[in-house]
Amino acid sequence: MDSKAELSSSKVQSKIEALRQRLFQDDPNDAVTLQPYIQERLTKKKELWAFFLFGFGYFAWSNTAGPLFQPLLVQQVARGASHLKSNLEIPCPKSDADIPHGDKCVVPFGFLMVEPTSYSLLINVITVWCTIVVSLGTSAFADHGRLSRKLMMSFCALLALTTSFVFIGPLIPQVWWITGLLIVIGNIFNGVTLNFYDAHIPILARHHPEVVKALADHGENTREYILAKVKVSTFLSGGASASGFAGSILLTIMAAVVLMLTEASALVLGYCFIMSALFVLTFMVAYGFLSHQRTSPPLPAGSNLLTFGYVRIGKTLRQVRRLKTMAFYLCAWFILGDGLTSATNIAVLIAQDVLQVSNDALIIAALIQYICAGSGMWFWIWLQNNKGVKPMKVIIANSCLFGLIPIYCLLGEIKSNPVGMKNTWELYMIAALFGFFIGAIHSSNRVVFSQFIPLGHENELYALFEMASVSSSWIGPLVCTAIIEHAGIRKTWWFLVTQFYIPPFMLIFVNVDKGLQEAVEFYNNEKTEMKSGITASDMAVVHDDGDKKGN
Repeated sequence: MDSKAELSSSKVQSKIEALRQRLFQDDPNDAVTLQPYIQERLTKKKELWAFFLFGFGYFAWSNTAGPLFQPLLVQQVARGASHLKSNLEIPCPKSDADIPHGDKCVVPFGFLMVEPTSYSLLINVITVWCTIVVSLGTSAFADHGRLSRKLMMSFCALLALTTSFVFIGPLIPQVWWITGLLIVIGNIFNGVTLNFYDAHIPILARHHPEVVKALADHGENTREYILAKVKVSTFLSGGASASGFAGSILLTIMAAVVLMLTEASALVLGYCFIMSALFVLTFMVAYGFLSHQRTSPPLPAGSNLLTFGYVRIGKTLRQVRRLKTMAFYLCAWFILGDGLTSATNIAVLIAQDVLQVSNDALIIAALIQYICAGSGMWFWIWLQNNKGVKPMKVIIANSCLFGLIPIYCLLGEIKSNPVGMKNTWELYMIAALFGFFIGAIHSSNRVVFSQFIPLGHENELYALFEMASVSSSWIGPLVCTAIIEHAGIRKTWWFLVTQFYIPPFMLIFVNVDKGLQEAVEFYNNEKTEMKSGITASDMAVVHDDGDKKGN
C-alpha cells in the first residue's frame, strides 16, 4: 500500500516538475544552438511572464475603468450639474420623470449646451485628438535607445496617478468639470502606454526560440519562418488579451463588492478609480522586476527629442506608397475600431438612460462580457492553431457576427416589439456576444498588422495602428451625438451597423503575403539608403533640382 502511495506521489511530483520546467525554465541548449543567429538575447520565459503580468494589470484598467466606469462617472457627474434647457437658472430634477414635458437637461461644453449623454461622448472626442498628438510624439522612442521600458512604466504610472483624483468632481460639485479633464489626461497616458505595450509583440516574437529555430533551419523570408512568427505572435497577442480579460474579471469583482456594499453613487465610482490605479501599479511593479530592456539603435545624431517622433512618422507616411497593403488595412481598421468604441459607449449609455439599470447590473454585464471574451479568445486561437484558420478570416468572421448586435438592437425601434435592447436580460445577452467577438477582433488585428511592420519601426507603426483606431473614435461619437440631439439615442444603431460590414468587405481584398513582402522590401531599401548616405527625402530634392536645371 505504501509503495503504491509513494509511486502515485512520485508521479504527481514528476508532473509538477515537468509543468514547472515548461512554464518557467528555458532550454539551456537554445543559448548554444540559437543565440548565434541573432544579435539580441533570446526571449526568455521570465520575459514572457513579465509581458503577460503587465497585461493582466494594465488591460484590467483599460477594459474596466476605461469603458465601464468612465462613461458612467462622466455622465452621472454631468447629469448632477445639468440645468433645464428652457431655463438655465433652474437645476435639473434628480428624476427624469420630473423633467417638464418637451424640456431636457443640458450642461455647458465650451460654447455649446448639450445633454449629459452627449457630454460623455464629446469628452471622448477631445481625448482622441489629444492622444493622437502625444502618441505620435513619443512613438519612435521605443524603437531607439534603451528608454522604451522606462517610458512605458512612467506613462502607466501617470495614468494611474491622474485618474486617482477623478473623485474630486462628484465630491465637490462646484468643480464637476475636473472629472472630465482628468479623464482626458488619463486617457492620453493610457493611449501612449498601449502603443509601447503593443510594440512588444513583434520584438518578443522575432527573438523567440521557435522563431529563431525556424530562421536557423530555413532562413529568413521563408514560409516556415513566417508561419513560426505568426504562430508566436498569435500566442503573445492572444495571451495578452486573455490575461487582460482575466485581470478585468478580478478587478470588476472587486468593484462590484464595493458598489454593492455602498450606495453605488458617482463618488463611489470615483473611489473605484483609486482601486483600479492600485491594481495596475501592483502588476506594473512585477513587470519591472521580471522584464528585460532590449537595446535598439540610438537616436540619429542631431535629432530633436521633441520633434523626432513627428518627423519620423511623417517620413514613414510619405513613403507609405511602399506599404500599400498596410495603408489599405489601416483604412479598414479605422472604420472597425470606430464601430467598436462607439458601440461600447452607446450600449452603456442606453442601459443607463433608457433601461435605467443600476450600476450593479452594469457590473454584472461587464463580468459576463469578460468571461465570454476569455472563452472566445481561447476558442478562436484554438481554431487558428488546430484548424489552420488564418487571423484575417477570424477578423472578417467576427466583424460580421458583431454587426448582428446593432441589427438586433434596431428591433427596439418597433414599438410593439418586446425585444431590441428593452430589457435587462437583453443587456446580459448582448454583453456575452460582445465579449465573445471583441477579444478575437483586437487580438487578430494586432497579429495581422505585425506582419506588415518593417524591422525597426515597431513602436512607431503600432502608434499609427492605434491612431487609426483611436483617431476614428471621434467620428462615431460626433455622429452619434448629432443623432442623439436630433432623433434620440436608439437611432444611432443605424449608423453603427455600417461600421461592422464595410470593413470585412474591404479586408477581403487584403493580401497578407503581399503586405509582408512590402515590409521586407521597405526594410531592405532603408538599409541601402542608409549605407549610401542618401535618404528618400534627399533623393527627392536632387530630383527637383535636376528638373529646375533642365527647365
